[in-house]
Order: sequence, then C-alpha cells, then structure tokens
Amino acid sequence: MAFDFEALVGHLNVVNGRAVSSTPPGALVEVAPRKAARGREADTFFGLVLPSGDSIAPAAFYEQMVTLCAERYFNSAGSVTNGLRAAFAHLNENLFDHNQRDPHHYEATILCGVLRGSDLYVARIGAGVALFWQDDAVQPFPIDFSNDEQLYGTPLGVQMSPDMRMAMYTVKNGTRLLLADAALADLDYHAVCGAMGRDDIGEMLIGLKELAAVTLTALAVEFVPPEVASSAAAREGESTRGETAGAVSEKTSTGKPQSIAGGPRLSDTRGDSVKRAAGGAALATAAVVDGVNSAVDKVLPEPKDSPKTRTSPWMAALALLIPVVVVVAVIMFWVSGTGQSVFDKCVADAYQAANLARGIASNDVRGTVAAWGATQAVIESCETMKAGDPQLAALRQEAQQVTDALVGIDRRQTTVVDALPSAVLTRAVLQGEDLYVLDDGNDIVYRLTLNPNGLSVASGTRQAINAMRRGGTVNQFAVSDILDIAWADDDAGLQQGSVITALDSNGVLINCPPRFTQQCSAQRLNTSTWVSPISMQFWQGRLYVLDPDSNQIWRYDPSGGAYPNAPQEYFVGEGRPDIRQAVDFAIDTPGSIYVLLNDGSLLKYTSGQRVGFAFSNFPEGQPLSGVESLFLNTDPTDQMMYIVAGGVNTIYQTTHAGTRASSFRSLDDSQFDALTDVAVNSNKDLVYALSGTTIFAFERQQ
Repeated sequence: MAFDFEALVGHLNVVNGRAVSSTPPGALVEVAPRKAARGREADTFFGLVLPSGDSIAPAAFYEQMVTLCAERYFNSAGSVTNGLRAAFAHLNENLFDHNQRDPHHYEATILCGVLRGSDLYVARIGAGVALFWQDDAVQPFPIDFSNDEQLYGTPLGVQMSPDMRMAMYTVKNGTRLLLADAALADLDYHAVCGAMGRDDIGEMLIGLKELAAVTLTALAVEFVPPEVASSAAAREGESTRGETAGAVSEKTSTGKPQSIAGGPRLSDTRGDSVKRAAGGAALATAAVVDGVNSAVDKVLPEPKDSPKTRTSPWMAALALLIPVVVVVAVIMFWVSGTGQSVFDKCVADAYQAANLARGIASNDVRGTVAAWGATQAVIESCETMKAGDPQLAALRQEAQQVTDALVGIDRRQTTVVDALPSAVLTRAVLQGEDLYVLDDGNDIVYRLTLNPNGLSVASGTRQAINAMRRGGTVNQFAVSDILDIAWADDDAGLQQGSVITALDSNGVLINCPPRFTQQCSAQRLNTSTWVSPISMQFWQGRLYVLDPDSNQIWRYDPSGGAYPNAPQEYFVGEGRPDIRQAVDFAIDTPGSIYVLLNDGSLLKYTSGQRVGFAFSNFPEGQPLSGVESLFLNTDPTDQMMYIVAGGVNTIYQTTHAGTRASSFRSLDDSQFDALTDVAVNSNKDLVYALSGTTIFAFERQQ
C-alpha cells in the first residue's frame, strides 16, 4: 500500500532533572495489523500510558496497558470514536476490577491518538495533555492548562465509567502532535510553543528537554510526505529515541526520530488565521524574550568565578527589567496593531465568512454548502476561546438552517430513552415492547422493556442477559466476543420458538426466550469456512452470516431445532460479487439480500443473482458516506430502509427501491457523534437510535 504521509516519532523521558535514553514504557506507535477490523486498515495508533496516583506499578504494567489498548482498538468495529471508547472502557473495566480485588491499587493516565485519512482523533483519561501544532499555531488539549478541573480528570481504574475527553483535528504536511504528562502544563507555555515551532522534531524535543526542570514524559509526532529526506535528526547523545513501524517494526538506538508509514492520504486543511496569529504572537514573544536574554548576557556578562566579584543592585535590576519592558512593548504593539482582541477578530472573521456564503448564488448548492461549512469551522474556532457567545450562536443557527434546507436534512428533537454508563452500543433489536441492545465495548446484551409511550424504560426492567456476555457459559459453551444479535421467529426451527439470539466470534449461537432470558440454550456452529464474520440474519428458518473477509455470505439450514451442518455458500458459480467492503446486510420478506458497502453503495441479490438497484432523490451535496449499519423494516404497512451514517451524524430513510424519503439528524448534532444503529416502531412512528452510551428516540413525523 502506498502511503501519502509518514510519521516522524520521537520520545522524551526526563527523570529527576536528567534525560534518560530509555523509551517511556507506556509509549507505543502502531500501524494497523494484518487482521485489523474492517475500516481500520489504514489507521495509525499513537499511545502513551502514564502512572497516576500514589502507587507506581512496574514498567511492564504500562507497556501491557498501551499494547492492550491498541489491540482492542484495532479489533473493534465502528467509527474511530467508538473504537477509542471501546478500548478505554475495556482498560478501565480490567483495572477497576483489579483494584476491587487486590490490595495493590493502581491508577493510570492515558492519551491516545488515531490518524485516519487527514483526521486526527486525540483522546485522554486522567491528567495527560496534548499540543497540536500547525502553521505556527498551537492548540492545547485540554484548552486551558491553568484550569485544574480541565487538566486533572479522573484516572483509569477509579470509577466504573471512564471519564474520557476527546478532540479532533485535521492534519497536513508538517503538522505536529505532542502527547505528554501533566508536567508539561507547569512549564512556561510561550516557551513550549516556541519549542513546538523549531525547525525539526529533534530540535523540538531538545527545546522541551531544556525547559523540563524535574520530570517530563512525552511522545512527539510530525506528519510528512513519504520518501522525503527528513531534517529531523536529533543531536547525537540527546534523549530522543526513534521508532519505526510499518512492514517491519523495530527500534533504533541512534537517537534520531524515524518515519512510520501510517496510511493517511494527504489533504489540505482549512486555514485558521486567528489561531495562526495568536500562535505567531506567542512564538514572536518567546523569540523576543530569547533575544533580549542573549543581549543582556552580552551587556551584563556573568561574573568570573571569584569570591570577591559582586553584582551591583542597578545591574541586577536592569537585567530583570529589560525583558519585562520589551515583552510589554511587544504585546502593546500587537494589540494596538489589531485594534481588537483575538476573540473579536475571530467573530469578525466569522461574519465575513457568513457574508461570503450569503453572496453565493442560491442555485450553486455545492458552493453554498461549502461556504457555510467554512463559516461553521470559523465559528467552532471562536467558540474554543469563548463558549456561549450569542452572536456566534445566531450565526451557527443560520448556517445550519441554510445548509439543511439545501441538502434536505430533517432535524428532530430527540428523547433520551436510557443511558448505559461505559457502554459502546452497536446493535439494536426491537420486538414488541422489548428493546435489546448490544454493548460491544463490554460484549454484553441488555433487554429493556419500554413504557407504553415508547420514550422511556419501565422502572427496573433493564436486564443484563448473563448468557449473552463475554465470559459467560451456556450449555458448557464459553461465550467469547459477541458479533451480533438478531430476532429469530418460530420458523427459525430453534427448539424454543421465537427467541433473541446472539452469535460470538467462536460460532456459539445463543438463544434466549424473550421473557425468560435466564433459560437460554446454545449450540456451536460449524465455522470451518469462516474468516471474520460481522453480522447475521434469519429468513424462513435459515441463518445467514455475512463474512466480508471471505467475500461470502454463509447460509445454515435448520435440522432438528439446530444448525448442525456446515454452511453453504450464498454466492456460487462464476462472476461472484466483491463484497469485501461490506459493513452490514439485510433480507426482505421475499428473500432478496441487500448488502451495504462502506462507500455508501448498496448491492441487491435474489437467489445469489445481482438485481438492479440505485438510490434516487438524494439532493446535491448529500452523498451517502460514513455508513455504519442497515435496518430493513419488513412491516407490510411501512416498508422502509434505514441507513445509519455515523460519519455524518445522519440516518437516511429510503424505500426498499432506494428512493430517499428523509435524512434525519438531531437538533443537537453532538448527540449523534457516535451513531451506530437504529430500530423502528412503525405503530408509534418512533425511531430508536444508538449513539455511544445512549439510546435516543425521535418521531419520524413532526
């Protein structure tokens, strides 16, 4: 695979004021392994696990944690945010359980970054910090290092539900990322910004080392085009240490940062003039201070080593006063030159962008949508400086309304039906008043009974199905990671009649009666042909399993209340389709199979033969992208199809023939940031949407 970016990586490990050559034990950079989950093939993972609390564990503890985090992420399904949540939830659960059982309590801080395409996702738990440097502008994460509430979050292993914070950035050539412990927040911020902007990553780490008086642990990354000679070599003997990952993983001892083939494509990022100006001012101030200090050293050199040499009071005062005067002068010149604060300038830029968007011809849909998108990006930038500004809120609302009208977005007021702390909800099955959901982060299935209005859960009815959880045992079968859940009617041929079913990665099929979910049974399917299945469906007694990596849908025929035989291929003969990019599938009442691919296209087959299918009535500027799952409503009075596009926070409703009826989004876009699946109650005209830890409901018609 040809890569458009490489990542130059370096480490800094300062202990007791001294830089040591050893790599921090909790630092890891890893590209996707060969058998990564679908959609993760081109991702690059950056991780840093740090000690927290009073007890320090052995170095191997932090190495294992960051390795487990990477493994869990690359094995998870769904969006990047879902994967990070799943990995963090798994680490937290294990550490929390350990602390409940073992007298030796350990806590940890974790920072992770994932590069997918030109998008960089950064997540943290605990007291770690990050700096994002681009075009001479620095964006801190959390935003305010001086705010202890933002800086010191609850570490891993303390609470049952991890307190994860996340940010997303767009990278381009030369972008830098620094992950570090909270000691970085104690350093002079302007000097740190100055170090971030040095000529290369090696010089950057040297600058940070010079600022760290006692301790600092950091992982630094710079994104550059591949096969370009880098000037990032650190000085020999310094404390940086490189690491390479790609076709071969190795560590070097040269003290020079090395490149990592990561797999993202090169993409230009939208500029942010205000942040560049603020970052440039900080860098300029730091440079002026450095220059003044050098001048003072020349004018007032240090006294020679002699017990008789003394510094006069006026010389000492002058040495302290000159930098202060110059810094104040620089700030005054900068402020007077702009005539307004950085925030005011940002708001003015937002209004200017809005005026440009208003001036575009209404028939230029793509141009108008792009212009208002740029306006929203400026608004988001301003809101990082000051949240809740009414001018920005009004502009945001205008941008949203214009864009929604152009591309046919239907905003809906949502209701929180239930929230499951630390869960990563990925699949929903609605049967009558019972809603079953799969928590893929913890591999457990829950049953919830809805109140008559369908908008809340009846008190005390949320039930974890013990037979459908990782580590459970049913009929002597140990349950592994759960792949999917589905409802099986009486015609499925299972001995218990209509049941909720779950399928694990080892082929164990678990069946539980809806009202007696503790009376479950299980069987092991023949999995000799499996590679990496992701979804299952029942139709007229048969069980179908979607296995994209084998480019096949496997069909199991029932016999004697079970599925005892080897599966049969659904696609046979010459000209088999390519479904290796499939993310989900569904079967309609006549038996046609719909396969949803990750690029938003959909393939339809009847008896294994391709049938013509095409989407229609989609407005210009609203392509199907970022798709996660497919729900096919087979109710004769409401034959609709729902495509969940978590990447754009949208649920598309179409007919079975592909004609778009609606494109649903929440009034609050952030509620659908982790959108994964839906279920529909046609009688109540309600749509249930899973997003992260929460089950939302909204009315289709408003």
